[in-house]
Amino acid sequence: MTLAGCTVGRPSGFIARSNNTCRDATRVIDALHAPRDAVTALGYALDRYTAVERAVSTLTDSSLPAGLRGRELRERWLRPARASLEAAGDELLRLRDAVRRHDNGAVAQAFADASQAGTHGVDTTLVRARGLTDCATLFSPHHVAPGV
Repeated sequence: MTLAGCTVGRPSGFIARSNNTCRDATRVIDALHAPRDAVTALGYALDRYTAVERAVSTLTDSSLPAGLRGRELRERWLRPARASLEAAGDELLRLRDAVRRHDNGAVAQAFADASQAGTHGVDTTLVRARGLTDCATLFSPHHVAPGV
């Protein structure tokens, strides 16, 4: 619904929209149950990956600020996040394989790597400085230990 140039119920402006997207992804991740064994570690890592990937896709498709600000965000936030997600594909495969082998030591290491998908190389200091505090939180490494 649009009223006098405003969209009711939806944030307007790049910062508000981006923080909303990141906040939604963080809520999804926060609602995940802590992994208690190898199988739930794999499920957690996949669900977390999906939430971050969805946020990166949404953010990448949205309009960034013009000029240097937009270029910096693209180069120091969204591109590294995308590259980190792409690298996480291999980490998720290692986790899956470790789960299939019932190798709890390999599960723990692969989970630690896979659960950081989307965070490696992201300049969260820049993201926070641009007012994207919820995005800085989402793209900061978080450590969750599986109960394996």
